[in-house]
Amino acid sequence: MYRLIHLFRTSIGRKLMMALTGLILLLFIVGHLAGNMTIFVGAPILNSYAHWLQHSVMLWPFRIVMLLVVGLHIVMGIELARENRHSASNGSRFPSWFTRHILNHHMLWSGLAGLLFILFHVAHLTLGVGADASFYQLDSNQMMDVYLRVVEGFLNPWISLSYVVLLLLVGLHLLQVVRGLFRTLGFYHENYQQLLDRLAWGVSGGITAGFLSIPVAVWVGAV
Repeated sequence: MYRLIHLFRTSIGRKLMMALTGLILLLFIVGHLAGNMTIFVGAPILNSYAHWLQHSVMLWPFRIVMLLVVGLHIVMGIELARENRHSASNGSRFPSWFTRHILNHHMLWSGLAGLLFILFHVAHLTLGVGADASFYQLDSNQMMDVYLRVVEGFLNPWISLSYVVLLLLVGLHLLQVVRGLFRTLGFYHENYQQLLDRLAWGVSGGITAGFLSIPVAVWVGAV
């Protein structure tokens, strides 16, 4: 146990923790996106899925675990950013200004955008902040009409605009998370670095496009 604690006090340990929490969050996002995509199947499917989640005995334990994971990811990110700035000030430079800017600033700001996105998403679709009476409407099966919540919410231009802007920043953060995972796990090599970069763009771009497809579908009347 002492060796494990000591490991996470080192730069390598913090990078491993950053990669592990990033992987857990990435898997959660993919699962969450898969659930959200049921909106294209129809209101009964999305509402049944949401009803199952809301009444699961594992809901709050899962939420607590994910809050801890998010907290660890934020703390490790701040610590690593401090280490990078310290290394730069002592003469240890990154390969380029662009790389240094990405590691020290982009990740922090896009990470903050990710945190704001989570808070915004929960306030919008879970707590109903600023919502009208339709937020509490039930469907024909006497389940919360989450489908209606989503549609009514994204018909509000300010909500939609905020969602899109934050989501694009989250997508940039995901790009660096996936790249960081490859580097930490030792996959990056000059022989296939271009392939892994394309894969990182594909994963982050696919996830971002998936989430963006929902407000766009509401705007064009597809859902």
